Amino acid sequence: MKAIEGADLYDLVQVTEICLVLNIIVPKNFHVPKFIKYTGTQCPTIYLKSYYNKMTEVVHNGKLLMHLFQDSLIRVAPS
Repeated sequence: MKAIEGADLYDLVQVTEICLVLNIIVPKNFHVPKFIKYTGTQCPTIYLKSYYNKMTEVVHNGKLLMHLFQDSLIRVAPS
């Protein structure tokens, strides 16, 4: 029965290790704004200001800002 329910599918320690930001608090009725995704060709400073301005509702929630920022990017930055 446990295998069917998926009790052994996730190890909580491993899941928390891959989280970008832990203990995020999302305000009730918060909706993620639509972003023009950053492609790497725009000015990064202007893009960050634009992101910040769209997130004014949660601007004092740094963890949520960090968590949602990754969704505003087209791809992972080259290393």
